[in-house]
Amino acid sequence: MKKKLAILSIVLSIILTIPACTSKSETGDTSGSSSLNSSSTGTKASQTGFDYKKYGVEYTSATDSSKSPKVATDRKDTLVIGLPDTTGIFNVLYGDNSYDWYMIYTMFDFNVDVDFDGKAIPAATDYTVSDDGLTYTFKIKDGVKFWDGNPATASDLEFAYYLEADPKYDGPSDISKTYIKGLDAYKNGSADKIEGIKVIDDKTLQITVEKASGPAIYALQVPLLEKKYYGADFKKGDTAKVKEKNGAPMGTGQYKFVEYKAGQELKLVANENYFKGAPKIKNLIFSITPTGQELQRVMAGETDIDMADVSPDNMKAAKDAGFIDIYRFPTNGYGYVGLNDADPKFSDVKVRQALMYALNRAAVVEKVYGEYARVVNIPESNVSWAYDDEGCNTYEYNLDKAGQLLDEAGWKLNSNGKREKDGKEFKIKFSCMSPHPVTDIMVPVMKDDYAKLGIDVTVENLDWPTLQQKATKKQLEAYFMASGLTPDPDNSLANAYKSNASQNYYNYKNDEVDKLCEDGLNEISTEKRKPIYKQLYKILNNDLPVLFVYQRSDMWVANSRIKNYELSSFRDFFYNLYKAEIGK
Repeated sequence: MKKKLAILSIVLSIILTIPACTSKSETGDTSGSSSLNSSSTGTKASQTGFDYKKYGVEYTSATDSSKSPKVATDRKDTLVIGLPDTTGIFNVLYGDNSYDWYMIYTMFDFNVDVDFDGKAIPAATDYTVSDDGLTYTFKIKDGVKFWDGNPATASDLEFAYYLEADPKYDGPSDISKTYIKGLDAYKNGSADKIEGIKVIDDKTLQITVEKASGPAIYALQVPLLEKKYYGADFKKGDTAKVKEKNGAPMGTGQYKFVEYKAGQELKLVANENYFKGAPKIKNLIFSITPTGQELQRVMAGETDIDMADVSPDNMKAAKDAGFIDIYRFPTNGYGYVGLNDADPKFSDVKVRQALMYALNRAAVVEKVYGEYARVVNIPESNVSWAYDDEGCNTYEYNLDKAGQLLDEAGWKLNSNGKREKDGKEFKIKFSCMSPHPVTDIMVPVMKDDYAKLGIDVTVENLDWPTLQQKATKKQLEAYFMASGLTPDPDNSLANAYKSNASQNYYNYKNDEVDKLCEDGLNEISTEKRKPIYKQLYKILNNDLPVLFVYQRSDMWVANSRIKNYELSSFRDFFYNLYKAEIGK
């Protein structure tokens, strides 16, 4: 997530640049298309019994599995999944994009997971919560072992918490939201131990928090991280030795690490001792697929599963192929144009509002994805219980309004027809990936729209790792990305929009936003949290720390010989990959 609310947040609110979405009209309609918002019209997959419709997944089954390419059907014991390039970081506490996390899902287990509705559920541990909501007791389930044969223990869970709490920890997770008792004292050096973390026995760990909160169970999610492997020589303040093993993971998960070839593939093999049952497919390969070639590689049999650009053309091509199963559902995320709000050009909210009015988002979205996406005006997905954009500005395309706001902000047209302030012309350096289905359409529209206002846009094309790295270091002026969201809105909002938050790459600061994030975190009642987030969305809709663009549908395409494929907006199929089978 790409972000945090501990590991779940890394998984779901991490930065994404997966090809993006669209709205159903060019008029700025934010109601969304029926295809994006309606429940599934598909049926249950006959081979699994999984109810896709129940979880909002539109499932379209293959019509002729015999058309599967020979190169695919000849793979009797190997599943090949296509993914974009990754950083090669396979340590669960340091993985910093969703592509890494798709791979990590298959190699690690956690104490807490989410179900297909986004609700927290036990994973590799069972857990109980005291009546006052202050004590969480996690007990590791029987049979959970690391790949080296060592049983997972409470000390391994404890180690994961201590690593996150280390003053030198620089991963994307934010343990402060757990409110674990004694956490601050440990971080500032006034205590050698974290008072609220206690190993009860080999299998049981108890966590005591200082105050109850609604999303606490999500915040307390950590991986089973083998202390003997990652932390044998670990000392407070020295995380370097842990990071040295980022490329050589040791997990308890469904598949075991074999080999990683940068820019090519990751090879895994089934964990015969997996506590939920040995995977039915022996070999798993994640194959690096260039952006835009996802569907083509599945159709050619080079890969079995991939997330494809959900365009009308791709939908038709996938159906016409005959042997491809299609799974489509609303993305729990949104695409945006990021801005460095500390840049004098963008520090004035009127300028950001002008840029929003002047970007014909509806036209871009319609051209890219037609009915399979919608324009959005707040940083939330409509699959969330917290979603509420009532009363928010829709920023329908309006160049006159944009020009008026720029005038008010002091950016006047000079004799050359360019916007100028204090002797400097308004120029934007926009960074993005290319080729890319969204930016390839959006950039020409943006350049044309902004040129009409007297603003010049130059484009910097970057590969994904470089784009991500520069965004993380706040080295970009303006850029395109997308963000995944967590089932609970707290982490998604706080990590991106609180002052100095881990994913606030925009240098955005608003004291009222900071307070509302804290209020939402500290309230337990969902009904009482809703108006808090509604107010938060209104402020962000006005301030526009970024330019919100779209929410799309996700579309996974799979060779129909792959059976038992379970997923939803909240739970990717990687969680249950051990159930997957290769049929005929």
